[in-house]
Amino acid sequence: MQNSFQEHVLKMLEIGKKIIAKNPLLTKEVGTINVKGDKTIAMDVKMEQALIDYIKKNNLPVIIFSEEIGTLKLHPHPTHLIVFDPLDGSTNYKLGKNFLPYGLLIACYHGIKPKLKDIIAAGAVEYTTNSGWIYNGQQTMTLKNKPVNLNKKWEITRSTPAYFDLYRKFAFLSFEPLVEKFSLRWNGSTIACLLYVLNEAAAIFGSHYMRPEEIGAIVGLIKGAGGAVVDFQGKDLGEEFFSTEKNYPIIVGNKDAVKYAVKVLN
Repeated sequence: MQNSFQEHVLKMLEIGKKIIAKNPLLTKEVGTINVKGDKTIAMDVKMEQALIDYIKKNNLPVIIFSEEIGTLKLHPHPTHLIVFDPLDGSTNYKLGKNFLPYGLLIACYHGIKPKLKDIIAAGAVEYTTNSGWIYNGQQTMTLKNKPVNLNKKWEITRSTPAYFDLYRKFAFLSFEPLVEKFSLRWNGSTIACLLYVLNEAAAIFGSHYMRPEEIGAIVGLIKGAGGAVVDFQGKDLGEEFFSTEKNYPIIVGNKDAVKYAVKVLN
């Protein structure tokens, strides 16, 4: 079952790449508000519907949770949960002119009320660089079938890149202890953070408000690459239950750098 869901995640990533390649910028707001309270744009809707259509066509025994529509039960006897963010970084997509990172995040959990550690397959694709990754339940690989391992020996200095969600004033102020310990940055999307950390162009990333449609891909891909995924107290997030009602405070990436950041914040 794990291998079959890995294959389905790979095919869904390919669907996303084809839609982006074959369509003009679909940035018009469609008049609806998604489950996190943001205005939906046309590409969000198009991408989400394509993924749902794939799941329907293959009669996958899953419950779906997506950023745009929320929870959707299609199969009479679901055994798994598939969660996706069809267009992570929508503002980057609208305004970035293909310079700012945006992409697709997918995670598949065993069971319909899983813990975050119950991920059996996850994937992500970042469109501006054509980068992508797949987690097969054990190891994170690039879409070119190369293993990803976060084993760089980072020297933590004021120039060490670390991406933290600085969008809200509260978050900006809360990360102040990390200033000059790391070089704090933000690029407007979770997929950007994954791009930098999985390529070891950044040591860590973090947020007070990681959303349920994003957390599974992060846990699978980072842990599968040998990294750490913890809360602000250093607790492994794998034991947390998946919840559509919850935002997750996280720090993830290189284990030593994560440990150091947690120590500084506490």
